[in-house]
Amino acid sequence: MTQQHSIPVTLVAGFLGAGKTTLLNHLLNSDHGRRMAVMVNDFGAINIDSQLIVSQTQTTVSLANGCICCTVEGDLIAQLSTLLADPQKRPEHLVIEASGVSNPVKIANTLRYPQFRQSLHIDGILTVVDAAQFDDLDSDMTRLATEQLDAADIIILNKTDLLTPDQHTSLKARWLYPNARVIESEYGVVPLELLLGVERKVTAEPVSPDSGNSPASTMAFGTFRAVPLHHDNLFDTWSWQSDIPLNLKALRKVMANLPATIYRAKGICHVAEAHDQKCILHLVGARCEITPTEPWNGQTPGTQLIVIGKRGTMDANNLRMLLEACHDEVETKAAIH
Repeated sequence: MTQQHSIPVTLVAGFLGAGKTTLLNHLLNSDHGRRMAVMVNDFGAINIDSQLIVSQTQTTVSLANGCICCTVEGDLIAQLSTLLADPQKRPEHLVIEASGVSNPVKIANTLRYPQFRQSLHIDGILTVVDAAQFDDLDSDMTRLATEQLDAADIIILNKTDLLTPDQHTSLKARWLYPNARVIESEYGVVPLELLLGVERKVTAEPVSPDSGNSPASTMAFGTFRAVPLHHDNLFDTWSWQSDIPLNLKALRKVMANLPATIYRAKGICHVAEAHDQKCILHLVGARCEITPTEPWNGQTPGTQLIVIGKRGTMDANNLRMLLEACHDEVETKAAIH
C-alpha cells in the first residue's frame, strides 16, 4: 500500500469584511503550481463566498450554513473525509476559509482528530485584519477579532491604503504580537512565498481559547477575559433575493443608512444601470462598495444578499421593505404588466 503524504492546510481567518475572500482569490490565482482544494464557510443562508471564488482550476467545497467552529464542525469532518477518500480530488494543498465569526483554534483542533492526524497538518494560520475598521468594533466584536489574532502565524494587516498617516502610526505602535509575523497589504496582495510553506511547528499546541495566556490578553487593544464564546449567539444573519433589477442610487442610499449594529453585507446584485454584468456588493462597517464584474454568462440575473448584524438588533421586515423600495421603477412596472 502506497503511503500518502500529509497534506498541508492553510487556515484563513479574520473578522467579517476583513478581506479574506480577496486574499484567497489572490492566492489561488497566483502561480503556485499546486493542485489546491478550497473549503469555504459562510455565516448565512446563502453561501456568497463560494460564488466569489474566481479560480476555475481548483476544487471548491462549500460548508454548511453556520459558524464552522461552533455549529458545522460535523460538516467540516464529513467534507474532509470525502476529500481525502477520493484519489481524484485529493489535493496537494488545502485552504480553509473560515467565516468571519469563527475561531481558527477550534478548526485547527478538528484537524488534529485521529482520523486526520496522518493525512493533514497545518501549514499556517493567516488572520486578516481590516486595518481601517478594527478600532470601530465594539467590545464583544473586538474580543472575537482578538481571538482570531491570537491564533495567527501571520497577521495580514489589510486595507492599509484606507488609513490616514496618524491612524497608521497609532495602529503600528499598539501592535504587540511578538510571535506572529505582521504583513501590511492592500487588496490582499501579499507575496505568495509568505502565504504558503509557513511550516508551523507541528509539535506546537494550539492556543487554548480558555487558557487566558494568549498574547492578546495583555495587548494594547484592551484586556479581555478569556471566556469561550458561542459565536452564533453574538450574531443574526438575514438573506434576501430578488429577480427584479435594483436602482443603484437607491441601493447605495440604503446601504449608507443601515444602523451601525449591522457589521457586514455582501452579495451579488442585479443593478439596472449595469444590466449585463454582475455587481458585487461589500458593506463593511460604514464603507460600501458596489462593483461591476463579469457578465452573467447565461445565468438568470438576480440579486442575492446576506446581512450580518449584532444579535437582536436587525429588523428583518424593515430591511426587506428598504431593499424592495430599491427595485427599479421601470423594470417593476414591466414586471407588473
